[in-house]
Amino acid sequence: MELYSALEQPATGNHCGSCRSCCSAAGLSKQNVTDLELALLGPAGPDFARYAAREKDACGRFVFEVCPNLGPEGCRVYSIRPFSCRVFGHYRAEGTVLPEACVYIGRDREFPASQYYQTVPGAVRLRQLSRDYQLRKVPTTRAASGEITGLGLNLEDVWDRALEAIGRGASPELPEQAAEEGVFATYVRALWAGENNRHAEALGYYLQVLQDCPKRHDLMTFAGFHAFQIGQMEQAEQLWLSALQLFAGNPLTFSFLGYLYSHYQQWQMAADFFGAAAELEPEQLLHRKRRDEALNRVAKRRPEASVTDHPGD
Repeated sequence: MELYSALEQPATGNHCGSCRSCCSAAGLSKQNVTDLELALLGPAGPDFARYAAREKDACGRFVFEVCPNLGPEGCRVYSIRPFSCRVFGHYRAEGTVLPEACVYIGRDREFPASQYYQTVPGAVRLRQLSRDYQLRKVPTTRAASGEITGLGLNLEDVWDRALEAIGRGASPELPEQAAEEGVFATYVRALWAGENNRHAEALGYYLQVLQDCPKRHDLMTFAGFHAFQIGQMEQAEQLWLSALQLFAGNPLTFSFLGYLYSHYQQWQMAADFFGAAAELEPEQLLHRKRRDEALNRVAKRRPEASVTDHPGD
């Protein structure tokens, strides 16, 4: 809300007219809105998301021809309206035009589309807040890697460039660590350290992220992996078991625990966890192989059944 409040001052004296073209699906071809802004809209968020995406029905008609938040007296969510609504008309990307009746015509600032983040006040800050919000969202499906989906990339940003480079197997140089950094920046540092086998650093960064995102079971799983790599077995076990308490649908967490108990030679426990991983991910043959290996170890440890000789036999 501090960002939104900061944007109100420049708009003073330059209010919208009554055409409301920008509040119609046909008036603007698209409208960008972040998950953070949709969450702030509360119950009004889902319908606005469909409107902003210009969703159409089976007949090709807009599901919402006008913004679902537009009422007879104007915007019903004006105080929490999205960023794109707030800056509309004040700034305009090259190659685009404002609606014919728009009161901002002649008073807007045109800018190259590639300079959006450098030109529009608050755009960078909104992006930072939105990325941090994405990390705070609890995933509801299993995670097979450390990558957080749904962030999008703006390669003008140093952290996005770093994330893109890590994703293709490169090892980018990261900025000097600032006194205060966002959750997303710390997350990228964790990925970078992990890719470079700097496990202690990666663990430290993941634990920092988890302070702000305590329910990210997937990040707990990756933190546990790095703890295991540096011999912090108890910490790894605690992180993995905590991850399972939050979400018992990630085969990677079960598999890691299988390896941990194999290390302890607790073969039945190892077999149980590898077996659970195999149930969740039956296409991964390695889980079943490890489970069977652990069960063989269990069988070898069982004492042979004793045979008692009875007189007359």
